[in-house]
Amino acid sequence: MEPEENAVVIPLVPLSAQPSTEVMLRMLLNREALLIAHKPAAGRKVPSGMVAQASGAFAKSVSQAIGRNGNSLRPEGLYRVILPTGSVARDLVPAVGGGFRGMVRSSGSTGITGHARLIPATAGAGAVTAAGPLIATVGLAVAAEMLAQHQMNQKLDSIKNAVSRMHVRLDEQERSVLTTAAQQAQKVAGYLLDQAHLPAISSASHAFADLDTLTNTYIGKLDRWLEVTASYADSDRVYGPQLMTELVGKREDQVQEFERLVTLTYEALALRARVVVLEKIAAEFSNPNRSLPHVENALRDELSTLADRQSQLARVLEDLCVLQIDASKIPIAIAGKRTLTARTSFGRLARALHTTPDALPLLTESDNTVLELEPTSQGLSVMSPAQVREGALPRTTETELDRRGQSSP
Repeated sequence: MEPEENAVVIPLVPLSAQPSTEVMLRMLLNREALLIAHKPAAGRKVPSGMVAQASGAFAKSVSQAIGRNGNSLRPEGLYRVILPTGSVARDLVPAVGGGFRGMVRSSGSTGITGHARLIPATAGAGAVTAAGPLIATVGLAVAAEMLAQHQMNQKLDSIKNAVSRMHVRLDEQERSVLTTAAQQAQKVAGYLLDQAHLPAISSASHAFADLDTLTNTYIGKLDRWLEVTASYADSDRVYGPQLMTELVGKREDQVQEFERLVTLTYEALALRARVVVLEKIAAEFSNPNRSLPHVENALRDELSTLADRQSQLARVLEDLCVLQIDASKIPIAIAGKRTLTARTSFGRLARALHTTPDALPLLTESDNTVLELEPTSQGLSVMSPAQVREGALPRTTETELDRRGQSSP
């Protein structure tokens, strides 16, 4: 018979008494608790680069929760944290122009062993109960940053490959704003892992404000492009030079400028989606009554707005692709060099914007987010979900949990 293992259930809502096994199952099904279970390390593991320092709030909260009933962190294997935060990940994907393929882990890869014993991480101790929301919100921030950064980088590669022959040049000041905001986003994720809040001296707020201003500038350009394409929707033919002037103004490198603006618009929108998640979660740590549903609701509207903007950007390119563009003012079809270049550019950009990069396997079949942590001498190293190879895994899947929970009184 296989040895019994423990899986720690950490409540996200206050409890008046120590819960029974049936109550813990019900809480997991109702997304009122998160779960931490240990599993043997199997296959190749690649760190994501993010580490929760042992002295930080997140690592202490995880250790404290696992430490119930005399347990302690094992130096070997992985700790799998299962969070009821899948809806945020699904809201985030379209906001960064990503795809859902590969986002759900294989069946049976995130269950609880048939011999597992559910252990409550509560004993009337308020500090332990408070650990649940902290672990859940920080874990959500880390998982969202990994997912968004992964898909954003893939999408940018696709866009830049589409215009590589045109040698797109990015404005130095605009590039600085985007690069600084991306760097600060990674730092914020690190701050949350270590301290569960942003230090007063953090420069992230300034960088994020600059990004917000720049993003609004690109959104203004996007609105103008939508008006331009709408004005030509019923036209039998479109004079190419006039169209390009309406899109980017009078200049020699009109096609290259349009490609530059499309690239920057996508990047600013995607980066803003990453920042929105981090900002909202960081702000919640100053709220003593913070809750996971509140964070999810706060994020949903903003991510939905950014997702709509991503769709509008793709639609602009779709509309440009179907216009009958030529180089003559008179009704004679003439395809000049610049007109052909514009047509080719529109087609390439449209294909790139419709590319949906594979997601990281962060979700379970029950729409929970999975974060895997490896104990190290520094603390808890967050593992890259794209690189973790599943080994011997628990036998009782979440489907079985559902069955057992639904049959409980």
